[in-house]
Amino acid sequence: MTGSSAGENGERRTWHRLTPSEQGALESAGHLKVWRPGQILALQGSAPTSMFVILRGWVKISATNYRGEDAPLAARGPAEIIGELAPISGLPRTATMSAIDEVHTLIVPRTKFLGVLRARPRIAEEIFRTAAIRLQQSDRLRLESGGPDFPQRLAAVLLELVLQHALDWTDGKQVDLRFNQGELADFARVSRSTLIRGLDELRRLGVVRTARQRITIIHPRALRELAAGRPPPDIKA
Repeated sequence: MTGSSAGENGERRTWHRLTPSEQGALESAGHLKVWRPGQILALQGSAPTSMFVILRGWVKISATNYRGEDAPLAARGPAEIIGELAPISGLPRTATMSAIDEVHTLIVPRTKFLGVLRARPRIAEEIFRTAAIRLQQSDRLRLESGGPDFPQRLAAVLLELVLQHALDWTDGKQVDLRFNQGELADFARVSRSTLIRGLDELRRLGVVRTARQRITIIHPRALRELAAGRPPPDIKA
């Protein structure tokens, strides 16, 4: 199997919390597939025919509301299990999953997936644990995006996205966020021009570096302090 090691991608990611025997049960039930950048893994509203284990690359999760507005919800990386709740509920998918870069996945069809869960209930426990963590993260992101002070709000939104991207994140570790500026503006609930001004300020402070489809947090401790509304110790107020 072509996934990265647990040490590289975090012990807390769902796939790494499964035992080798549990991983083997899912591998035996599924098949591998490689997706090109931009390719759709599954569409919002489609039938829940399978679940996915990301072995390599990053996947964007997005949804369209009743007004037809498309908004990003999250990005998931190696050793994450995605699209797993719809096959359990049997309801149409609530979000679209698309490849950000080249993505390698294990795909497990719904009927086989449900059979594995019945035979190995601890896998179901880990999946529901992940769902609870993601719900808490989503609630925090909505809470932080509503703050009145934009620089602080942007720092808080970036911090919550960091915690989604890197489950084992520590303050001293740089993190790449795989979103473009338009998507970050949607997360922060601001116009793109307002977001650009906020990013300019964070760049000036040496907190972030920006590139196409990527925001790098280069001063994580400073980001945490800014998110809390405090000037970081090494940045002049």
